[in-house]
Amino acid sequence: MIDHKRINDPEGVRRRIIDAAYDAFITQGYLATGMLELRERASVSGGAMAHHFPAKRDLGLAVIRDRVADAVRQTWIEPLHRCVDAPTAIDLIFETIIGELAQKDSVSGCPLNNMAMEVSQHDAEMRALVSAVFRAWHEALSAKFEADVKGKRAAGFNPQRTATLLIAAYSGAMAMAKARQDAGPLNDCRAELAELLAEKYRRL
Repeated sequence: MIDHKRINDPEGVRRRIIDAAYDAFITQGYLATGMLELRERASVSGGAMAHHFPAKRDLGLAVIRDRVADAVRQTWIEPLHRCVDAPTAIDLIFETIIGELAQKDSVSGCPLNNMAMEVSQHDAEMRALVSAVFRAWHEALSAKFEADVKGKRAAGFNPQRTATLLIAAYSGAMAMAKARQDAGPLNDCRAELAELLAEKYRRL
């Protein structure tokens, strides 16, 4: 005989809510998404939603901590650790992102940039979380450039400023790609960044 007892899985419910919220916030916007819609997307009761996330702000904070930060880590930081130098990693990252966009046939934008644009002016705690993710991304890029300089693979540039330029260029290109629903700006950004970095890595 099969026992059909209900399985109590609060962590699974919490993950399902966060996953639904992440998808909604990134595709249609944090401010444009209501809690009722999120309940329906996650297929949870009002009681379950209120237990885990009494307000949308609580859910927004969790999305930044648990999903946006992880997306930046997986997309940008981990490839930097795996590749021999920064240009190799950066080109691979762009190739992967552009390939994923081609498969989806739609552009939702950079999750971090999307959240930053919506919440930074309105909520100090969210702004601090978003800033921390940007900082971790910037530190990883700066460290990779610094390692390349110390390893005599590159010379003649400031690792911190170059990291800022790269993040700004990528974020802007992704915003343009989202507006156009076309990966063309990312292809242009990839090509120009490759040429810029090639100059720095040929100076030895």
